[in-house]
Amino acid sequence: MDALRTIAAKYNLLVIDDAAHAIETRYRGKKMGHLADATCFSFYITKNMTTVEGGMVATGRDDWAERIKVLALHGMSKDAWARYSDKGYRHYEVVEAGFKYNMTDIQASLGLHQLRRIEMNLTRREEIWRAYTAAFANLPLLLPPEPAADTRHSRHLYAVRTTKDTSLDRDSLMQMLYKRNIGAGVHYTALHLHPFYRKIFGCKEGDYPNAEAVGSSTLSLPLSAKLTDQDVEDVMEAVRESLNK
Repeated sequence: MDALRTIAAKYNLLVIDDAAHAIETRYRGKKMGHLADATCFSFYITKNMTTVEGGMVATGRDDWAERIKVLALHGMSKDAWARYSDKGYRHYEVVEAGFKYNMTDIQASLGLHQLRRIEMNLTRREEIWRAYTAAFANLPLLLPPEPAADTRHSRHLYAVRTTKDTSLDRDSLMQMLYKRNIGAGVHYTALHLHPFYRKIFGCKEGDYPNAEAVGSSTLSLPLSAKLTDQDVEDVMEAVRESLNK
């Protein structure tokens, strides 16, 4: 982030953080939301904090915050709650073409309860993370590095990479884990290899070898505060047995 901010200042650029996975993250002691001109959080069902759908934009610029509110609800100058508040009816105007991006009150109520669990859930995921790292230390896998001392990782995904020394390629390892009832994910396939980008931009295999190398070797292991100790043991055993076999 320091390097990006330096570049942005030099060329008078804006920085917008995609912090979809980073509700708990801190960088050099600063919480996400304080590092960029605007920070976008996701509360989708797979995120560490969820409202099932929806998200949040954080910004220190009042003019941006006001425009985001307008754009999120049909481009109207006053939202529905303000129009029917205790202060009496207030007329509204459509001031620009907007969207239907508002989060419902029911979703927000789910989020309020999720807020209370953020630190507790993070602590549990940290425990699982450390158990995985200890269990896989001697396996031919690239493990995720630990964050710097003044930085807090959200522990959203525990992603490992297969290497030339791994007995199985990534997809074969995932299949072996599946046979042992362990679900694993891919985060993510190199973007330019998807059909849309191949078609629109003429991308082909070999254009971005670093992205392809990471995308073809990475898999994410189960990491959830809901995992029991036995679940964690099952994952570790399945990974070890799959590679040894």
